[in-house]
Amino acid sequence: MLQSELSGGQELAAIKNRDSLLGSLLERIIDGTNTLAKNTGSAVVGKVPPPPKIDSITVQGVQAGGTITCPSEHLHWTLSHNQAINKGINYITEIATDPSFNQPHIVDHGCSRSGFLHLPKFQNNGSTVQDYYMRSYSQMPGSDASEPTVLGGLGSAVKINMTGTSASTLLPSTGSGTASPTGQQGGLGLGTVLTRPSPRPKRFSAK
Repeated sequence: MLQSELSGGQELAAIKNRDSLLGSLLERIIDGTNTLAKNTGSAVVGKVPPPPKIDSITVQGVQAGGTITCPSEHLHWTLSHNQAINKGINYITEIATDPSFNQPHIVDHGCSRSGFLHLPKFQNNGSTVQDYYMRSYSQMPGSDASEPTVLGGLGSAVKINMTGTSASTLLPSTGSGTASPTGQQGGLGLGTVLTRPSPRPKRFSAK
């Protein structure tokens, strides 16, 4: 039995010996609670283990060396995830302008293993081609995120360039879920804590 499930244990056995009807009722309540948790991708006790890592990412485009050039300004990708998974799984992709993913933009595509995103080719100056990087992971509502799969591999992220004429530098990311609103906690997806407190006002020291 998973640690995330509720068990009646020896207490339930003792109750059933004293009162079979009460024991039967409690057993059905425990089973129903565990079934509800499974159907919602959560846990009765603790957290659900993270899903297995995504196998690979495929981006529509032509790769030459360490760069994939997309045929337009529409980024189209699919995820390969051939592991045993449970209903309720979510897939999340992060798009960053640096290979270290310091402040990535999070794209939550729910249960779908494919995604579409419009990205400008150039930065604001209209001449500097913007490099993009991608990584994806999965998460259950009641689990932490799985280990990210980086397009090109960890430490050798592949650059993505768009084809087109639009120019626009992306705004700073503000993160996702219960992760920090600074956007500098990538890879957390829905978050690791149930409740994130609101940011406290900054204290000003008297001069």
